[in-house]
Amino acid sequence: MSDTTDFPADLLDLSRRWYAAEAAWAADPSDACRFAFAEVGAQLYAHPHWATAENRHKAVMGLKQAARPQTEPTPAT
Repeated sequence: MSDTTDFPADLLDLSRRWYAAEAAWAADPSDACRFAFAEVGAQLYAHPHWATAENRHKAVMGLKQAARPQTEPTPAT
């Protein structure tokens, strides 16, 4: 399995949930949102995939790129 391209579906889902929880916490800095963000982060950190990655840092960077929400470019004015 490649460190930067082949991620298990559940790991990609966790990473996408992490981004969503981060955005929710930014919009609502309540303890509940902070807890939800931390909980998803803990699950992401503890995922068994990391034990198989040759270079964990490289794999994490690849996962972030694969799971990061796509944003529309802002048109130049």
